[in-house]
Amino acid sequence: MKAYIKTNKWLKQSKKVALSAALQYLFLTISVNGYAYAQQADPGSAKPDKKEKIAVPGMVDGQDDKQKSAAADSPAVLPAVVIKDKAQTAGYVTSRTVSGTKTDTPLTEIPQSISIINRRELDMRGVHLNFTEALRYVPGVAVDQFGFNGTGFEYIGMRGFNVQTTANFRDGLSQQGTGLYFGAFLTDPYALERVDVLRGPTSVMFGRGDAGGIVNRITKLPSATPIREVEIQYGNFDRKRIAADFGIVNADGTLMFRLVTSALDTDTQVRFPNTDGDRAGIRRFYIAPSLTWRPSDRTSITLFGDILNNRSGAGAFYVATPDGGPTNTLLADPGFTRYSTHQASVSYKIEHHFNDIFTARQNFRFMKQDGHFRDLEPGFDFDRGTRFAPDGQTLLRNAFSTRERLDQTALDTHLQAKVDTGPVNHTVLVGIDWTRTNASLSRLDATGTPGINIFSPVYFQPIPTPNSPGLAGTQKIDQVGFYVQDQIKYQNWLMTLSGRHDKVSNNTTVNFLPDAVRDRDAAYTGRAGLTYLFSSGVAPYVSYSQSFLPQSGISSGDGRPFDPTRAAQYEVGIKYQPPGTRSLFTAALFELTKTNVLIPDLRVGGLLTQTGEIRSRGAEVEARTELYRGLNFIGAFTYNDVKVTESDAFVGKMPVRVPNLTTSGWLDYSLGALNIGWLKGFGIGGGVRYVGRVFNDDANTSITPSFTLFDAVFRYDHGPWRFFLNANNIFNEKYYSASSGGNFFRGTERSVIGTLKLNF
Repeated sequence: MKAYIKTNKWLKQSKKVALSAALQYLFLTISVNGYAYAQQADPGSAKPDKKEKIAVPGMVDGQDDKQKSAAADSPAVLPAVVIKDKAQTAGYVTSRTVSGTKTDTPLTEIPQSISIINRRELDMRGVHLNFTEALRYVPGVAVDQFGFNGTGFEYIGMRGFNVQTTANFRDGLSQQGTGLYFGAFLTDPYALERVDVLRGPTSVMFGRGDAGGIVNRITKLPSATPIREVEIQYGNFDRKRIAADFGIVNADGTLMFRLVTSALDTDTQVRFPNTDGDRAGIRRFYIAPSLTWRPSDRTSITLFGDILNNRSGAGAFYVATPDGGPTNTLLADPGFTRYSTHQASVSYKIEHHFNDIFTARQNFRFMKQDGHFRDLEPGFDFDRGTRFAPDGQTLLRNAFSTRERLDQTALDTHLQAKVDTGPVNHTVLVGIDWTRTNASLSRLDATGTPGINIFSPVYFQPIPTPNSPGLAGTQKIDQVGFYVQDQIKYQNWLMTLSGRHDKVSNNTTVNFLPDAVRDRDAAYTGRAGLTYLFSSGVAPYVSYSQSFLPQSGISSGDGRPFDPTRAAQYEVGIKYQPPGTRSLFTAALFELTKTNVLIPDLRVGGLLTQTGEIRSRGAEVEARTELYRGLNFIGAFTYNDVKVTESDAFVGKMPVRVPNLTTSGWLDYSLGALNIGWLKGFGIGGGVRYVGRVFNDDANTSITPSFTLFDAVFRYDHGPWRFFLNANNIFNEKYYSASSGGNFFRGTERSVIGTLKLNF
């Protein structure tokens, strides 16, 4: 009996030891993978319950929408641990991100306005053609200021400032390299797992983050869960698209591979009159392989590459009459205008956990783009001071072409430490990043370009080949930044302190300047934020942040490189995430001042000029919530008061193409929540977008009125099959997004697209 009692006690003690070891291992596994999981996962996407998913090595956000299981193997010293996921379908709320601080941080603890668009939302709203479609329901962001854009360029404004290229980030690294005329890196939406939108100055942590904010694209990378997805699509304008996403993992989970690819062939709404319906088209191909190797539970190495080829015709830019009225005449010619880019990149990500305190990470990317562009621009008769021939109907035109090459190298290395000093917890980050951008331009002009009668246009005219040397130049920008951050937590108080020092060199050569221009600059920037975390989920905050940004390109006035821009912002806001819910509510007030602002040429794609100072004040409100089971809602509201405060002229005026008010709402419902058998798998949804008036000229004498658009979706899930029918601008509202520089920019017409997905 004594032997039995001793044996029983020994067994109980052994079970406790084994259970404790397993729990410690599980905690370590989650901690080791915390950064990667937070960067791409959506921990807030499901309600915590007894079936709640636990992060396993390599898990990627959004895959809980597509896969129903995940597994992870433990080291040989412990038995295999397999975790099954049968959680509910994710909503639209993501609760954590690394984009705000480069550390795994809940959104409520970041003293900054942040919106996250996960993969489920991208699919539900039918974001497939242009990346800017993803941002239509985000506060503080204005997209498609030049109307429908089939050329692939990503025209984005944030808090009243143009951030077309300066907000372009991917996986925490800048890809905002800018050519000297047209060149800019593009994004295929199918390549993304998620989109993080950070509003306000962000350069303290990201170096090249602009005043208005950044848009961080999170790439689809290898996962511990096998992925098998094929997608076919057809829509109006003879739109045809096929895409595939495949991922495999070896038996012990140390090697994971993923391949993402898509191909698009479509016409567009850009229709040339008097040509029997000839339209500008888009041809695009994308492929992206990636590989993750986990030699141990403390180390992860990911290699990633992609290729994007994009060819397109003209954009939807319609010329104005001599008295400023709209026409149906396109300046471009379908037989001549071409936008062609060949883009490729290679990247790696390394993460190593030394222990429970120290973690080191290094991210690298090299990107390159070759661009060949041909277009027509308005001519000008300087003797008569007009763009028109003496008949008053024929618009003068100049044909030109550009050959542009653009490459960018980005490297970021940082060390994270989690330490406690008494009752105060610190998450300290120290790092250095380096970015180099090389751009070259060769422009050729044509002589004898025929004009076009704007009232009775004739297309497929013989356009002479541009062969006369025009603007040519090269530009190399190097930026090195040292940064430090401390997230200090004491009880319910959280203070975020960040500082950075940048050194920048800019070497520019232009063919009509006698000497190369070499500029050197340096700057200190900082950020301070204070947040209080109530147990109810309410988190008010206040923050002050600065930015410093070297600006690519050359001035249209004298051909010299632009001066760096600086900005400072005060922001006060509140975030509310009720515990145990799929909801997040945010509101913010801000005042933002930016110097050396680049003003786009009044014709799209042209050169830029620089003005003195612009001040932006505004209010933003966002709601992402599950109103009740199966019913999800997204709401956004933005009011922006933007004024030129320093300039040679137009002080007190509002910049062009900046809406004073935007608001939107999206609602979708899974009919299966009604518990009616035949409705299982069905879902419906719809949205409304309102964009306020914009000024068309610097003097604010001309206005493009506001417009309201409606979107809708119908979906059906049946086993491995998923079907979406998306309709954007469902009532086919005819509108212009702006009018300036002798062009009217026609908005996006109705699109109806059917998508069939197979997950097997």
